[in-house]
Amino acid sequence: MTSGDFLAYLNPTELTLAATALMSWEIGAVGSMDEVAQFMYRGGPWPPQASARVPRHFKLSEDDPRPEKKYWAMVKEELTTFLCTNDKKYKELWSRINALESKGTSAVVLVVSGYLGEKFGLQASLLAGFVAVFFYGILKIGKESYCRMVSPR
Repeated sequence: MTSGDFLAYLNPTELTLAATALMSWEIGAVGSMDEVAQFMYRGGPWPPQASARVPRHFKLSEDDPRPEKKYWAMVKEELTTFLCTNDKKYKELWSRINALESKGTSAVVLVVSGYLGEKFGLQASLLAGFVAVFFYGILKIGKESYCRMVSPR
């Protein structure tokens, strides 16, 4: 499967189910994958669909259950290399994706999250939302535009 075939296979609606913060992009509250990801990591703002205010007893620095911001950076870096290069280190991931045969976008997100989780020593569930946000962003922006934008000049 080529990266173009892979992206055509992804369903944006299923991606929003994997990362509900994507609805903020859908409604125009934000305009980039980085802005969506802010809602998903510790210390970032709360998404528009969350309560209008944080409960008084809640201390963001101590009680924020969201993963650390560094996980978004790690996912974004790995998936940028995965989609924008022909790096052979992703041969196994491409094999796993090809083996899914039409299982759906949710399965792809789980497989990619699992692969990255193994690599980083983390649970796939911690990364799944970030993976969904990244793929949604690529679908919205376009792979070629994104890869040109992030490539060193």
